[in-house]
Amino acid sequence: MSAKAGRVLIIASFVALALGAAAVIGVDLVRRDQPASAQSGQGRGGDPQGRVRQPRSLDGLYLSARVAEQARDYEGGLAQAELALRRSPDDPYVQLLTFRLRLLAGKISAAAELAPKIIAMSSVDGMPGANEGLPNLTLAVMAIRKGDFKAAEPYVAKLGDDASTGLMRPIIEAWLKVGQKDFAAARGRLEAARPDDEVLMGLFRIYEGLFEEAAGDRDAAERKLREVVKQDEVAPLRTVLALAGVLRRAGKTNEARDLLRKYGEANADAVVMDNLVRNDSLPRQPTPADVIADVLLDIGSAIAGAQRENAGDLALVFVWLALELSPTSDNAHLVAADLLESGDRPDKAIAQLNAVDAASPLQWRARMKAAALLADTGKTEESIKALQAMVSERPERIDAAAALGDLLRSKERYAEAVKAYDTAVTRLRNVEDRHWALFYARGIALERIKDWPRAEADFRRALSMVPPDDEGKRRSRGFVLNYLGYSWIDQGVNLDEGLKLLTEAVELVPNDGAITDSLGWAYYRLGQYERAVTLLEKAIQLKADDATIVEHLGDAYWHVGRQREARFQWERALRQKPEPDRVDPLNRKLAEGLTRELDQPTVTKPPAADTAPAEKPAEKK
Repeated sequence: MSAKAGRVLIIASFVALALGAAAVIGVDLVRRDQPASAQSGQGRGGDPQGRVRQPRSLDGLYLSARVAEQARDYEGGLAQAELALRRSPDDPYVQLLTFRLRLLAGKISAAAELAPKIIAMSSVDGMPGANEGLPNLTLAVMAIRKGDFKAAEPYVAKLGDDASTGLMRPIIEAWLKVGQKDFAAARGRLEAARPDDEVLMGLFRIYEGLFEEAAGDRDAAERKLREVVKQDEVAPLRTVLALAGVLRRAGKTNEARDLLRKYGEANADAVVMDNLVRNDSLPRQPTPADVIADVLLDIGSAIAGAQRENAGDLALVFVWLALELSPTSDNAHLVAADLLESGDRPDKAIAQLNAVDAASPLQWRARMKAAALLADTGKTEESIKALQAMVSERPERIDAAAALGDLLRSKERYAEAVKAYDTAVTRLRNVEDRHWALFYARGIALERIKDWPRAEADFRRALSMVPPDDEGKRRSRGFVLNYLGYSWIDQGVNLDEGLKLLTEAVELVPNDGAITDSLGWAYYRLGQYERAVTLLEKAIQLKADDATIVEHLGDAYWHVGRQREARFQWERALRQKPEPDRVDPLNRKLAEGLTRELDQPTVTKPPAADTAPAEKPAEKK
């Protein structure tokens, strides 16, 4: 089995286990598809629990909290729920809502205050959404955080049987025993939890290796962790860090450095290991709380990857629980950031990314992600400054320079983008096929500033990096073929080769409307209007909301005598928010028809040498 296939199976298997655990601890404390009045029993049918109707102001607070929750504004919803709880502290529905929002907002200690009440109401018939799983887990986490591992045991025991919770419960129970220095009981619990699934054994061995060190057998810890690293040629960073920590604490500093250095070189795009390699201080041995936090984070990550309604919400709760136990967990901060970003909460995501430790090998990735989120939220200049600082900080890396170029290009600051791309290209020690996108992107920026000779050279180079026999790069090759082929046709040069490139692009990416449009428009520019109509009609079917394609089809209709249909397409293009520079030509076409002044000339010979493409083909990355 390949390393990649093994990782996929681990994820799939663990997702299944995680969803089993989710079923036990309660995913949907309240059905989110019902209006708040139905959930609170306040509809016209009355309250099945005999609940006394509260003043409308309480109902308003409850409803406001529910609306905010559905919008994933957990802090705003919690503020409303807290007001409602203050007004009606014994209301079980308000208690349940407040408990859930405290968890979702990461207020774990505050949620624990309500947990006993939620556990008590879980036995009430007809009480919608009450479940003792999350309250018990919350109370267990609080006990673990205080170092009272024995007090956590009864809460963990109530999470369900092993078949439902998979690896979660027995591993947590084992580490609760480690916290009590009862290593024999811990070992027995781990042995009983040993999975039959060969794929899951890789995950299990990580926890087992950490246990061996906690029990005082560093040789066994090293052996088990090396097995995981050896089996997976691109082992998870956490496994490598765990093994490096064991080696350093065993006095094998050079071996640890070599391991970290090799991992950093093999995964240079994702991590920066310099600080760890140079650091001579002895790394802290993971505590039972740290390991249990990792278990919770594994469950949360697996749930986040599941195709399940509200899975992201439950996953976020698990991440907050993990951070309650291990506040400096860089992995947890990154997972939290991903979940918050997917929940359309970029500012909160950036805060989590900024919390990643400066010495962490993941900090560079966190900063790159934060810069991207700044740009996504309209803070372009902040993002540019952040990336410029990163470009200067590490002159050996290309990723920040390439990202800066992409950002500037997206803002149509093409000359600045070219400079950023130039920086990235000059830093390449060995140009590899995976760098095709860098040359392609620079080619686009160069074409936009009318430096066609350099742009053409970059497109040709990018094309050579995405060979036709590479199935994994069909779309990538199609995008490069499209841009280069169209540019040649538009300039009236290499006409036969240009058509050949565009035809191949359509064959490689037949469902891309923009690429099909390029081939259709090429035939239009060559005066082959009937063929152009056929292709442009297909392009419209693939991408009906593209004003450029719609305008192209209108022009082609005009040339084949279908003037009424041409005007219809031009009107349609105007309704689809075309580029500002196309609004006036479209209005003139409707008023005057497709005059020679408004038409694109038929290409029969090369234009002047300094002419760059007039129309911009579909830009792809």
